[in-house]
Amino acid sequence: MHYLNESHILLFIVQILVLLGVARTLGVICESLKIPALAGEILAGVILGPTLLGRVSPDLQNMLFPDSEPQYIMLETVSWLGVFFLLLSSGFHVNVGHALRSGRSSILIGIVGVLFPIAIGYPIFSAYDPIYWGEAATGITFPLFLSVACSITAISVVARALGDLGISKTPQASLALSACAINDIFGWLLFTVVISLVTAHEMSFIDLGGRALLVIVFIVISIAVGAKVLNFAIKRVEATSLPQPAAAQTLIVSVGLLCGAITQWMGIHAILGFFLAGTMAGSAKRVTEDLRNSVSDTLHAIFVPLFFATLGIKIDFLAGLELWPTLIFCMVAILGKFGGAWLGAKLGKQSQQTSILMGLIFIPGGAMEIVVATLAIELQLIGQAIFVAIVFSALLSSILAGPLIGIQARRLGIGKKEVNPG
Repeated sequence: MHYLNESHILLFIVQILVLLGVARTLGVICESLKIPALAGEILAGVILGPTLLGRVSPDLQNMLFPDSEPQYIMLETVSWLGVFFLLLSSGFHVNVGHALRSGRSSILIGIVGVLFPIAIGYPIFSAYDPIYWGEAATGITFPLFLSVACSITAISVVARALGDLGISKTPQASLALSACAINDIFGWLLFTVVISLVTAHEMSFIDLGGRALLVIVFIVISIAVGAKVLNFAIKRVEATSLPQPAAAQTLIVSVGLLCGAITQWMGIHAILGFFLAGTMAGSAKRVTEDLRNSVSDTLHAIFVPLFFATLGIKIDFLAGLELWPTLIFCMVAILGKFGGAWLGAKLGKQSQQTSILMGLIFIPGGAMEIVVATLAIELQLIGQAIFVAIVFSALLSSILAGPLIGIQARRLGIGKKEVNPG
């Protein structure tokens, strides 16, 4: 039985061509202006979606992106591949072993950087009017999700900003990246708890506890032995006559698919599995930086831009934008992460200037906030207005982070202006 005809396939190819072309073009333009590429990629969807094209030329917009179930499913499938591979490549920046060995300061910054935004965000978001809730939300899951979303830092944005500033090899950068790694692992663990509460529905407390225990065991095993297993597998693959690095790239993506399938089977979303697979690659010694970059570059050239671009096809950002929910979320997310990382650094006996730097480094929500927002709206946990607020916060924080980190780094004498060219 065939559900797709030639016209469906033709339109799908045109959709991918237009979305990818516009998204990559705008992404490159944004990067040339020192703005994260994701801003341009999301802007592509805003331009081609109901926000702009749907208002200027609704017939053209409907012809390009019709309300057709087969077309929607095909585009949605590619979009989810973008989400999965984004989480996989984000995990490459997380070296769990290095993070855990980096000392008390990084652990405190990472953990307090998660708990502080949750502590200040939960009571604030509990006061939101239920009109902002999704259909599956409750008085517990809605504020809990928003407060956890406020706590997640985009380690990929941080790593890029530190590299652009020429300070990625400094002790402060090493401390920050280790803390961000701990923040990511702890934050995603809490996020899986929220997902469990939303999707559990009629599960008993014992069943819910069993699921949580199973997930924790899988996370511990992944962190404890995942990198070693991947090292062994890479060594065996390299010993074959298969072309390299293509065979190793296939192996890494396959590990992501396997871990994603396992976490999805457990009743937790597949995104956690892909992220854990990425952390395995980030910690495995035989997975070289060149290999990680080759996988990441391929994924970010095709699948990731399509994910961000398709966001704008689904949402009318002008209709969904509401001032106060957006301002409140931005303030809690940005100031909460800054305050949490600053407090963690102070508890870790760091200097005032270094503590401020850690706070600024933790600001960007970037792609990670957008991913959790996408999953939340799919689970009907939030409404359109909150989704737009989270996307706006993710973009604003990512754009602000680079210049602010640069200013503070120069105050510490580690910015580019202090580098001796000789």
